[in-house]
Amino acid sequence: MNTIKVKAFRFVLNFSLVRYITSLLLIFFGSSSFAQVGGSYAYSFLSNATSSRVTGLGGMNITISDFDPSVQLSNPALLNPTMHRHISVSQIIQPGGINFGNVAYVHDFKKYGTWGFGVQYAAYGSIKTTDEASNITGDMNPGEVNIYGGGSYRFGKLFSVGANLKIITSHLAQYTSVGMAADFGATVRDPKNIVLFSIAAKNLGGQLKSYTDTKVKEPIPFNLQAGLSFGFKEVPIRVHFNMHDLTNWNLRYANPADDVNQNLFQDSSSSKKKSYAGDEFFRHVVIGVEANIKKIVYIDFAYNHQNRMEYRQETRRGLAGFSMGLGVHVKQFMFHFGLQAKPLKQTMAQFTLNVNTAGFVKKKK
Repeated sequence: MNTIKVKAFRFVLNFSLVRYITSLLLIFFGSSSFAQVGGSYAYSFLSNATSSRVTGLGGMNITISDFDPSVQLSNPALLNPTMHRHISVSQIIQPGGINFGNVAYVHDFKKYGTWGFGVQYAAYGSIKTTDEASNITGDMNPGEVNIYGGGSYRFGKLFSVGANLKIITSHLAQYTSVGMAADFGATVRDPKNIVLFSIAAKNLGGQLKSYTDTKVKEPIPFNLQAGLSFGFKEVPIRVHFNMHDLTNWNLRYANPADDVNQNLFQDSSSSKKKSYAGDEFFRHVVIGVEANIKKIVYIDFAYNHQNRMEYRQETRRGLAGFSMGLGVHVKQFMFHFGLQAKPLKQTMAQFTLNVNTAGFVKKKK
């Protein structure tokens, strides 16, 4: 009975602390973080997938719950003891010498919860600088870094909560910005981990120092997400259903041509506007499936409707919006490779290596 009272007290204490910190951040940074459209905020690299496994599952996933430490930035509540002393190194290579990466380490402190630390970065390569007359004046190497740390606490086998704190720096030529943000997450699962539900509020914060000397602060990519995943007892397949940008319903690009009637014999002003309710809803949805062969080979496949609609071309749609991944888990190592289709026949590739350093230490009998 005393144990139950202690756990209940810890739950109330942690929940109250999360609410308190969230309220402080909301008051301090204001409400500018809640309604952005793509391209209208700073530190956009924070939205990049932190591992190839997340890339293979559609680029956004908060319902992966196993030994993979790279999911901390997806949802801090997913940190768990199976990640103890795991290291994750992930790299995205894009044309033009642009690189995105993430390095993470997780340590379990038993009754104090599971904690993870890492660095997320974006390096945009070497870019020529010019003056007003287009004369080359030199080179610049812009980049951005997110140093983060956080932890999770589990209440039995059913419920867990987690939080991350991020310190962000951005250097774009002679312009520098510094920001701070936080992530909060919660996860509920059944005792056998067949059904899992998660919710995560990511990048709640803003700029401490803007790129210019003005007092105007740019918003950062806040994202409220919810996800559900479920597996099967006899079949090694798990289905992931995730939703993102829940505070911003309309993610469509407002193209006036979509509502114009092309009929030459009818006045376009009299035509009714089309309804895009279905398209608007599914732009928030990412559906993925992961299959594993004896937990050694992992195969991922997903569809992201927003990417499909934004990357498609009128003459050739191709595989835009689809992604896939392949991973191999052998002893202390897991190597994973993810692919995501991009416009103009381009494909984004991401590599992730997870290493269980605890596996190299022999346990004493």
